[in-house]
Amino acid sequence: MHLSNKQADATFLGHPKGLFTLFLTELWERFSFYGMRAILVLFLVDSIKGGLGLSEAAALKLYGIYTMAVYVLGILGGVLADRYIGQRAAVLWGGILACIGHFSLALSSEATEFIVGLGLIATGTGLLKPNISTMVGGLYQPGDARRDSGFTIFYMGINMGALLASLIVGFVGGHYGWHYGFSLAGFGILIGLITFVAGKSTLGEIGTKTEQKTKVAASNLAPTQPAFTKEEKDRLSVILICLIAISAFFVAFEQCGGLMNLYASKYTNRHILGWEVPAGMFQSLNPAFIILLGPIIPLLWTKLAKHYKNISSIAKMGTGNIIVGLGFLFMIGAVLQRQSDPTGQSSPYWLVGAYLFHTIGELCLSPVALSFITKVAPERVQASMMGIFFASIGIAHWIAGFLGAQIASWGELSIFKLICVCTVLIGLPFIIFNKQLSKLTHGSEQPTQKDA
Repeated sequence: MHLSNKQADATFLGHPKGLFTLFLTELWERFSFYGMRAILVLFLVDSIKGGLGLSEAAALKLYGIYTMAVYVLGILGGVLADRYIGQRAAVLWGGILACIGHFSLALSSEATEFIVGLGLIATGTGLLKPNISTMVGGLYQPGDARRDSGFTIFYMGINMGALLASLIVGFVGGHYGWHYGFSLAGFGILIGLITFVAGKSTLGEIGTKTEQKTKVAASNLAPTQPAFTKEEKDRLSVILICLIAISAFFVAFEQCGGLMNLYASKYTNRHILGWEVPAGMFQSLNPAFIILLGPIIPLLWTKLAKHYKNISSIAKMGTGNIIVGLGFLFMIGAVLQRQSDPTGQSSPYWLVGAYLFHTIGELCLSPVALSFITKVAPERVQASMMGIFFASIGIAHWIAGFLGAQIASWGELSIFKLICVCTVLIGLPFIIFNKQLSKLTHGSEQPTQKDA
């Protein structure tokens, strides 16, 4: 079930008004998540200002396990929403658990308490993250050409929250204390919860149990016999294939919160205009570039489509992998400069270049992948497939943490070279064979003539 005509008439930037509610909710939820992420690894390795004093390898492994749990638990969140409580209740309860978790981090004094707080955040995010994204898809009728741009607007909310968090939480945590930073992250998710509850009238029945029952009835299938048609199997197959590109991308991209964060802290000259920039604040480069380039990349795809017909989402995801891989050439350059520089440090502009390419790659892949899942997945398992999508990202986070943890034995240069080569090689087949793979979608990702 989608919005009624009356509800659809109320718009936000030409989109259903409910997008504004979900946009703001996700902005503040991501403020809390990215704020905590900006300082997490730095807190874990710190032994001077109240951190846990872990080794770099142990900190990166814990970071990988935590971020994996955040996304893998999205499977449970999707299944619970699809079968039992509905997406809206999952978002609400997920936000509540994450809020408790963030304030637990702020108040924790022992490692055990800190781990419990991380567990609550991971569980809450697993409930919230896949379901709020699925609700965005529910704002649009099948074939509505506004869907991709709607997800781009939604994605801008994610990155506005990430930018504010990296600057504010990164500064406060680095200068005034880690626990103050964690407290700010807790207030972020609290504001997001209030926003979601206050804006429920703009969402109609989207994400409710009533909508879930309507989906089952519309499928003409009994809930106890969930057989898939040949077309549905093809569409599920192409999603699973695309998860390879998505996972590879995030193995590379998520070095920003782990290995690249530590590199900024230890090996980068962070003195700019006489001020030493806290390492966590470099995390703001990615969302800042997203906000600057977010409107430009979709326009570029539109112009290219006029010459090359429609460029499929699959080809865009392959392109994202190649670009993020090329971004690691900057990190290779940073290591080579550091090895030859008597100070043992590299210029911060290498990080700026890497984050710029990573951002362009992210814009090619991440919002496109979100939209792709909601268009191609059979409607009755959309939240579950969104959960699997986030779980694949979670596994990528664990692999990213494992790679980062090899720093002592492999060295940064080998790790950056490996990521660069692998992401480019994985991305190429999705461009070369995009026509064959696109056939498996049975046209479900294309806008209808009426809406185009």
